[in-house]
Amino acid sequence: RWTKLKASSPPKEGVPGKLLASYEGNDEWKEFDFTFGKVSESEYLLSWMGSVGPGGCLFSGYHTMRLEEVNEGEKTRLIHREVFRGVLVELGLGLPYDTLDRNYLRMNEALKECVERK
Repeated sequence: RWTKLKASSPPKEGVPGKLLASYEGNDEWKEFDFTFGKVSESEYLLSWMGSVGPGGCLFSGYHTMRLEEVNEGEKTRLIHREVFRGVLVELGLGLPYDTLDRNYLRMNEALKECVERK
């Protein structure tokens, strides 16, 4: 509803793709280039990154989602992080950061509901 990752092949480190973001969850999508970072089924890890400007000097983002076993498998913890860097970030420009924080929380809650229904 808020984020879609599209790539021409399955997630694997170095595979490029398009990230579609709907900041209001209303099917109005903005498109960004990204590249998958580390992807590991055994570590329950998915990461991706994107940048603007030489070496990401204007903007760079590194996103990770990882699942962790808690209480010997009784529960699962989702660790969901994004680190932004660059000149635009320092100036508070480039993305609607408060909206992203809200949407990450909504995505986490939607994932939790989906998993608990199964």
